[in-house]
Amino acid sequence: MEIKDVLQCVLQIDKFNAERNYSDMLVLLGDLDKHHVSAEQLETTDIVKVLYRILKSCKNSDVKKNLKTILAKWKKGYSKEKDVKLEHAGKTDLALKSEIKPTLEQNEDKSKTENVILSSNLSPVRSKCVQLLLSAICTQSSDHDKALKLTEDIENHIYELHKSNIPKYKNCVRSKISNLKNPKSGHLREGLLNGSLSPQVFAVMSTEEMASPDLKQLRQEYSSQSVNERQLPQSIEGTPTQKIRCKRCDSMDCRVTQVSRGALFLPAWVKQSGPDDDSMTFVICSACGQQWYHNSWVCL
Repeated sequence: MEIKDVLQCVLQIDKFNAERNYSDMLVLLGDLDKHHVSAEQLETTDIVKVLYRILKSCKNSDVKKNLKTILAKWKKGYSKEKDVKLEHAGKTDLALKSEIKPTLEQNEDKSKTENVILSSNLSPVRSKCVQLLLSAICTQSSDHDKALKLTEDIENHIYELHKSNIPKYKNCVRSKISNLKNPKSGHLREGLLNGSLSPQVFAVMSTEEMASPDLKQLRQEYSSQSVNERQLPQSIEGTPTQKIRCKRCDSMDCRVTQVSRGALFLPAWVKQSGPDDDSMTFVICSACGQQWYHNSWVCL
């Protein structure tokens, strides 16, 4: 399943949750559970955040159970994938040291890197993070000196942000490495090397901010689509009436409004009592702004 299909599926689940359409939610959750979602997709989208929000607001036990299963599965897969990548990176470094004879230029770059790391008295964890960040930024030997300085600054800023929480520090570094190595996010490495993106700004960027321009545009389109689907009709003034008394202030100056069900995104606390009802009628007090609904609509 491509990332745009995953996003569309999650948005549709969110919409069904607002409509309390639990049967269709279960169908979409089943489809979502059948497809693998990569760690990169989880980092560069808001799908986990949206599903957790649905989990908190949903009232159906079967839907909540399926949501918990999917989120637990993704969490386990994410941790496993990241551990494999870090382990593979470590093994690759060892293999390069033992099986490949580096050129003189590579030896000089390696010596510079090791000298910097040793002189800074970094911990083994931080040293490894510096090496991985450097390998993600520096793809050409001519960029080594500049990339090494950038790597030091980036790692230092990340450490200052999360030094009280080492797991969060590691996750932040993993996220930066993943985005730097993403072929669609080449603008990050280019921005760092040409100076248009500072190490301090890059260190605090969220996954949404690091996303490629195409993904940002896609996310904006989905966001605009969601807003349009949830927007209430504008300029509804209703019909003035002096025959209804306000429940709050006893005023007789009220307005009666009727809205078609298809034109209104119903809030979660209003439900339809009959499948044949095609419209929603409500009264607004012009004096105090109090609203109440026709008795065919139940306020929960």
